[in-house]
Amino acid sequence: MGWYSAVGRPAFFSLPPETAHRVANVALGLPLPWERIGGASQDPALATEMSGVPVSNPIGLAAGFDKTCRHLGTLGRLGFGYVVGGTITRAPRTGNPRPRIARSPATNSIVNAMGLPNPGAEAAGAYLRRGRGPAPPVVSIADEAIEDAVASLELLAPLADAIELNASCPNVSWGRDRDNEAHLRDLVLAFKGSTEVPIIVKLPPFVTDVERQVVMALVDVAVEAGAGGLTCSNTRLVGDERLASGTGGLSGKAVWPHTPRIVADVVTATGGQIPVHACGGIFTADDVFVCLEAGASTVQVYSALIYEGPGIVGSLTRGVAARLRERGLSLADLVGTAH
Repeated sequence: MGWYSAVGRPAFFSLPPETAHRVANVALGLPLPWERIGGASQDPALATEMSGVPVSNPIGLAAGFDKTCRHLGTLGRLGFGYVVGGTITRAPRTGNPRPRIARSPATNSIVNAMGLPNPGAEAAGAYLRRGRGPAPPVVSIADEAIEDAVASLELLAPLADAIELNASCPNVSWGRDRDNEAHLRDLVLAFKGSTEVPIIVKLPPFVTDVERQVVMALVDVAVEAGAGGLTCSNTRLVGDERLASGTGGLSGKAVWPHTPRIVADVVTATGGQIPVHACGGIFTADDVFVCLEAGASTVQVYSALIYEGPGIVGSLTRGVAARLRERGLSLADLVGTAH
């Protein structure tokens, strides 16, 4: 049993989720040996690209852990190939009423109804200007109005290596109620006209055939409008009476069974012409392998960091490197082999 399982997780889980998250962010401001804590493999065989951005390994940190972009440098020192900050909006937001996070340890899952609390684009930009770490920073943006989204982009894109357009958050209005092709097309085209960094569209998940049709329509629009990548997928809206809102976005191992299938379907639909980044319940090196075989270029983790601790970066990178050596494959050889 590692130190996090023995001491860290019991200590964090003795606190309410948001309190634990604040404590974790305070810790990230301390001068600790983060590279050693993360323990990531530096094997050159893990080097790849995230939508054209060179990265040291295919393990990214998903949006939501650092909602302010204040600690992306430290999080990168843990060994992530890239780190996604935010989600950020033009104006500061306080988010939804508390309680708005519920843990489900039996399934290594989390339900959140945060509502995108963040300090606003100007403050996030100030944090990013303090300096970058070893991992390329990506910023998630989710303004509903196009003029607000473009204003956020103009502030943040010069400080990021890529932008992730959060077009599918279940806790804000247009991700839930206005997930339509025209709005997404207008956003991507506006972004493409304002920056040269890759624009990655974060898609909603799908389980039913009707949901699949909606997502595939968004995929077509994103590709046609010139998006530089797709993230599959965001959290799934579920009911949870522990939350003040009664509903929230499900993440963690409970959504894992759908993730490789969604990735494979999206890769097939695009003919592999656009990079896909897998997100949803990835906890082990085997999970990473399955997603890469399904056609993902990289993966993103969030709940695994909460449940397994910062050593998850080392566990995943070492595990993937070992499996590549065992099979005599490169990452490029592995991606899409399930097809």
